[in-house]
Amino acid sequence: MAIFGRRKPQGFTELKETMRPTPDADGVTRVFSRELWDDPKIGKFLREVGFGPDDARNILPTADDYIALFAAARKRLDERTEAFNRDMTMRHGYCRAVPFLVIDHTIWDGEHGAFLYAEMNLIGFDDWNVLMLAGDVRTKETCDLAGHPGTVPAITEVMTKRVIDWKHRHDVALEAYGITATAGQGITQGITREQYEAEHDALRREIVDNVGWMKPRIISELLRVQA
Repeated sequence: MAIFGRRKPQGFTELKETMRPTPDADGVTRVFSRELWDDPKIGKFLREVGFGPDDARNILPTADDYIALFAAARKRLDERTEAFNRDMTMRHGYCRAVPFLVIDHTIWDGEHGAFLYAEMNLIGFDDWNVLMLAGDVRTKETCDLAGHPGTVPAITEVMTKRVIDWKHRHDVALEAYGITATAGQGITQGITREQYEAEHDALRREIVDNVGWMKPRIISELLRVQA
């Protein structure tokens, strides 16, 4: 408990940031370890914001869990790509399309990627984030697809800024959720668990919808540049 001997965290987000989770005695790694529920102040705080030690959202996936999750999503993407190419080949006689990620791998693999997959439960290989683009000139001409440009720094820059903004908004909502249990410290505004979950779900939908909004604009710009 020495970690709480320093300045007391003022809210839920800060409390989470103080954690450096390690497996509990049962081998499960939790956001907030089991022993915290025995602490009279911290345990009370966690219960008041609606947490339990074995809640699914309190159980941290392991690295192996994420590896398996990404591998399964990649396999689904490969299967969708094969199906797309088969269908287009039947229509046009030839097709070699390859996937393009609107939020690209440099973001997923960077410092903000964990927000998308761990907090928003989004995987970049899933259909919401993918465009099928021509992998060669013959496909571009035969199938009337925009050519795959590789990584586009301008798109990466725009999407990085948006991910940072979405992450900030989520942190604000998470903090407001935690404030509900700390109003006695002079903070009077907060949100309920239901309000936080509504905010979370709305933000997730906004991310998916924004990427959907970007797709036709990316295609239009690629076609213009490649004409």
